[in-house]
Amino acid sequence: MVHDQRFSPGDDLAVLVEGALADTPAAWNALVTRLERVVWKAVNMMTYDADIRDDAFAATWLRLAERLDTIREPQKLPGWLATTATNEVRQLLRQRGRLPIGLPDGGADSSGGGLGSLLDTLPGADGDHEHALIAAEDAQRVRTAFRRLDDGCRQVITVLVLTDPPLAYDQASELLGRPIGSLGPTRMRCLEKMRTLLEHEGDAG
Repeated sequence: MVHDQRFSPGDDLAVLVEGALADTPAAWNALVTRLERVVWKAVNMMTYDADIRDDAFAATWLRLAERLDTIREPQKLPGWLATTATNEVRQLLRQRGRLPIGLPDGGADSSGGGLGSLLDTLPGADGDHEHALIAAEDAQRVRTAFRRLDDGCRQVITVLVLTDPPLAYDQASELLGRPIGSLGPTRMRCLEKMRTLLEHEGDAG
Protein backbone atom coordinates (compact mmCIF):
# COMPACT_ATOMS: atom_id res chain seq x y z
CA MET A 1 0.00 0.00 0.00
CA VAL A 2 1.11 3.57 -0.69
CA HIS A 3 0.80 4.54 2.99
CA ASP A 4 3.33 1.86 3.92
CA GLN A 5 5.81 2.94 1.28
CA ARG A 6 8.87 5.02 2.07
CA PHE A 7 9.47 8.03 -0.15
CA SER A 8 12.64 9.86 -1.10
CA PRO A 9 13.20 13.05 -3.14
CA GLY A 10 15.12 10.87 -5.58
CA ASP A 11 12.05 8.77 -6.42
CA ASP A 12 10.40 9.09 -9.81
CA LEU A 13 8.07 12.07 -9.96
CA ALA A 14 5.17 9.81 -10.91
CA VAL A 15 5.70 7.80 -7.71
CA LEU A 16 5.82 10.95 -5.59
CA VAL A 17 2.68 12.37 -7.18
CA GLU A 18 0.84 9.10 -6.68
CA GLY A 19 1.84 9.04 -3.03
CA ALA A 20 0.84 12.66 -2.50
CA LEU A 21 -2.54 12.00 -4.08
CA ALA A 22 -2.98 9.17 -1.59
CA ASP A 23 -2.57 11.74 1.22
CA THR A 24 0.81 10.40 2.28
CA PRO A 25 2.71 13.24 4.01
CA ALA A 26 6.08 11.63 3.31
CA ALA A 27 5.39 11.64 -0.43
CA TRP A 28 4.33 15.30 -0.44
CA ASN A 29 7.36 16.31 1.62
CA ALA A 30 9.67 14.43 -0.74
CA LEU A 31 8.00 16.08 -3.72
CA VAL A 32 8.54 19.55 -2.25
CA THR A 33 12.15 18.77 -1.38
CA ARG A 34 12.72 17.47 -4.91
CA LEU A 35 11.33 20.55 -6.66
CA GLU A 36 11.65 23.46 -4.24
CA ARG A 37 14.81 24.71 -5.95
CA VAL A 38 12.85 25.07 -9.20
CA VAL A 39 10.36 27.36 -7.45
CA TRP A 40 13.03 29.40 -5.67
CA LYS A 41 14.93 29.96 -8.90
CA ALA A 42 11.80 31.28 -10.60
CA VAL A 43 10.73 33.66 -7.81
CA ASN A 44 14.28 34.91 -7.25
CA MET A 45 14.56 35.87 -10.91
CA MET A 46 11.34 37.89 -10.73
CA THR A 47 11.87 39.80 -7.49
CA TYR A 48 14.26 40.42 -4.65
CA ASP A 49 11.46 41.60 -2.34
CA ALA A 50 11.69 39.02 0.44
CA ASP A 51 8.00 39.21 1.41
CA ILE A 52 6.75 38.74 -2.14
CA ARG A 53 9.31 36.04 -2.82
CA ASP A 54 8.26 34.01 0.23
CA ASP A 55 4.54 34.51 -0.40
CA ALA A 56 4.91 33.48 -4.05
CA PHE A 57 6.85 30.38 -3.01
CA ALA A 58 4.07 29.34 -0.62
CA ALA A 59 1.32 30.21 -3.11
CA THR A 60 2.95 28.09 -5.80
CA TRP A 61 2.80 24.99 -3.62
CA LEU A 62 -0.79 25.78 -2.69
CA ARG A 63 -1.68 25.88 -6.40
CA LEU A 64 -0.02 22.52 -6.89
CA ALA A 65 -1.89 21.01 -3.93
CA GLU A 66 -5.15 22.30 -5.39
CA ARG A 67 -4.45 20.91 -8.84
CA LEU A 68 -2.39 17.83 -8.13
CA ASP A 69 -5.20 15.53 -9.22
CA THR A 70 -5.14 17.16 -12.68
CA ILE A 71 -1.48 16.33 -13.28
CA ARG A 72 -1.35 13.75 -16.06
CA GLU A 73 2.37 13.90 -16.85
CA PRO A 74 4.39 14.33 -13.64
CA GLN A 75 7.64 14.74 -15.56
CA LYS A 76 6.39 18.16 -16.67
CA LEU A 77 5.98 19.39 -13.10
CA PRO A 78 9.26 21.37 -13.01
CA GLY A 79 8.17 23.54 -15.92
CA TRP A 80 4.66 23.90 -14.56
CA LEU A 81 5.98 24.98 -11.17
CA ALA A 82 8.43 27.48 -12.65
CA THR A 83 5.72 29.08 -14.78
CA THR A 84 3.24 29.12 -11.90
CA ALA A 85 5.81 30.71 -9.57
CA THR A 86 6.54 33.43 -12.11
CA ASN A 87 2.83 34.18 -12.45
CA GLU A 88 2.35 34.26 -8.67
CA VAL A 89 5.10 36.87 -8.29
CA ARG A 90 3.60 39.00 -11.04
CA GLN A 91 0.16 38.81 -9.44
CA LEU A 92 1.49 39.75 -6.00
CA LEU A 93 3.40 42.70 -7.42
CA ARG A 94 0.23 43.96 -9.08
CA GLN A 95 -1.92 43.43 -5.99
CA ARG A 96 0.45 45.21 -3.64
CA GLY A 97 1.57 47.90 -6.04
CA ARG A 98 5.11 47.34 -4.92
CA LEU A 99 8.38 47.33 -6.80
CA PRO A 100 11.19 45.21 -5.40
CA ILE A 101 13.82 47.22 -3.57
CA GLY A 102 17.16 46.03 -2.31
CA LEU A 103 18.96 42.76 -2.85
CA PRO A 104 18.11 39.58 -0.92
CA ASP A 105 20.20 38.97 2.18
CA GLY A 106 20.10 35.20 1.85
CA GLY A 107 17.40 32.57 1.66
CA ALA A 108 16.86 29.18 0.15
CA ASP A 109 18.84 30.12 -2.94
CA SER A 110 21.35 32.58 -1.59
CA SER A 111 24.08 31.21 -3.85
CA GLY A 112 22.43 32.89 -6.83
CA GLY A 113 20.61 29.87 -8.23
CA GLY A 114 18.77 30.93 -11.34
CA LEU A 115 20.92 34.02 -11.76
CA GLY A 116 24.08 32.00 -12.19
CA SER A 117 22.36 29.55 -14.50
CA LEU A 118 21.07 32.37 -16.65
CA LEU A 119 24.41 34.17 -16.83
CA ASP A 120 26.11 30.95 -17.87
CA THR A 121 23.66 30.55 -20.75
CA LEU A 122 23.70 34.05 -22.18
CA PRO A 123 25.44 34.07 -25.58
CA GLY A 124 28.40 36.27 -26.31
CA ALA A 125 28.88 38.10 -29.57
CA ASP A 126 29.83 34.85 -31.27
CA GLY A 127 26.82 33.00 -29.87
CA ASP A 128 28.99 30.57 -27.90
CA HIS A 129 26.93 29.38 -24.93
CA GLU A 130 29.70 27.28 -23.48
CA HIS A 131 32.52 29.77 -23.02
CA ALA A 132 31.47 33.34 -23.86
CA LEU A 133 30.05 34.30 -20.45
CA ILE A 134 28.66 37.73 -19.79
CA ALA A 135 30.88 39.71 -17.43
CA ALA A 136 27.91 40.92 -15.36
CA GLU A 137 27.91 39.49 -11.85
CA ASP A 138 25.59 42.15 -10.43
CA ALA A 139 22.45 40.21 -9.50
CA GLN A 140 20.32 43.35 -9.37
CA ARG A 141 21.16 44.21 -12.98
CA VAL A 142 20.33 40.69 -14.13
CA ARG A 143 16.96 40.73 -12.39
CA THR A 144 16.18 44.18 -13.79
CA ALA A 145 16.99 43.02 -17.31
CA PHE A 146 14.92 39.87 -16.87
CA ARG A 147 11.88 41.87 -15.76
CA ARG A 148 12.24 44.16 -18.78
CA LEU A 149 11.76 41.24 -21.15
CA ASP A 150 8.32 40.65 -22.60
CA ASP A 151 6.15 37.95 -21.01
CA GLY A 152 6.88 35.50 -23.82
CA CYS A 153 10.64 35.70 -23.36
CA ARG A 154 10.37 35.42 -19.59
CA GLN A 155 8.29 32.27 -20.00
CA VAL A 156 10.68 30.72 -22.53
CA ILE A 157 13.75 31.47 -20.40
CA THR A 158 12.03 30.23 -17.25
CA VAL A 159 11.08 26.90 -18.82
CA LEU A 160 14.12 26.29 -21.03
CA VAL A 161 16.88 27.80 -18.87
CA LEU A 162 15.88 28.28 -15.24
CA THR A 163 13.89 25.09 -14.69
CA ASP A 164 16.17 22.51 -13.09
CA PRO A 165 16.67 20.54 -15.23
CA PRO A 166 15.37 22.52 -18.24
CA LEU A 167 12.40 20.88 -19.92
CA ALA A 168 12.81 18.92 -23.13
CA TYR A 169 11.56 20.83 -26.15
CA ASP A 170 8.54 18.57 -26.67
CA GLN A 171 7.42 19.16 -23.08
CA ALA A 172 8.12 22.89 -23.28
CA SER A 173 6.18 23.11 -26.54
CA GLU A 174 3.06 21.70 -24.91
CA LEU A 175 3.42 23.77 -21.75
CA LEU A 176 4.03 27.07 -23.56
CA GLY A 177 1.68 26.42 -26.48
CA ARG A 178 4.45 27.14 -28.99
CA PRO A 179 5.55 25.04 -32.00
CA ILE A 180 8.51 22.89 -31.06
CA GLY A 181 10.51 24.17 -34.04
CA SER A 182 10.23 27.75 -32.80
CA LEU A 183 11.62 27.13 -29.33
CA GLY A 184 15.31 26.99 -30.18
CA PRO A 185 15.35 30.22 -32.21
CA THR A 186 13.08 31.94 -29.66
CA ARG A 187 15.36 30.89 -26.81
CA MET A 188 18.36 32.31 -28.66
CA ARG A 189 16.58 35.60 -29.41
CA CYS A 190 15.44 36.00 -25.81
CA LEU A 191 18.90 35.30 -24.42
CA GLU A 192 20.35 37.78 -26.91
CA LYS A 193 17.84 40.37 -25.65
CA MET A 194 19.04 39.70 -22.12
CA ARG A 195 22.65 40.17 -23.20
CA THR A 196 21.80 43.44 -24.95
CA LEU A 197 19.90 44.77 -21.94
CA LEU A 198 22.82 43.94 -19.66
CA GLU A 199 25.29 45.61 -22.02
CA HIS A 200 23.16 48.75 -22.20
CA GLU A 201 22.87 48.89 -18.42
CA GLY A 202 26.63 48.45 -18.17
CA ASP A 203 27.22 51.31 -20.61
CA ALA A 204 24.78 53.53 -18.70
CA GLY A 205 26.63 52.80 -15.46
